[in-house]
Amino acid sequence: MKLAKLIDTLTTLLNADRREQLRRYDEMKTVLRKLRRKRNELLDELEQAQGEEREKIQRRLDVVIAERARGIAILRELKKARDA
Repeated sequence: MKLAKLIDTLTTLLNADRREQLRRYDEMKTVLRKLRRKRNELLDELEQAQGEEREKIQRRLDVVIAERARGIAILRELKKARDA
């Protein structure tokens, strides 16, 4: 192994905060993937819905889109912290 990789491995093992960041980063990626799937499902439902049902789906879709955008921003921050 290269020296840099060995040092990084040792730092990861010794630093609980770093492990927590990596765990949180992986969990955020999983949640964002699920939100993307949910957004796509809601878009498909929205195409077929009419009337009041369409409004309900649109509100849910707006919430999913807003939460996903917020999650992406947090993921970017975690990535910066992870790379630093």
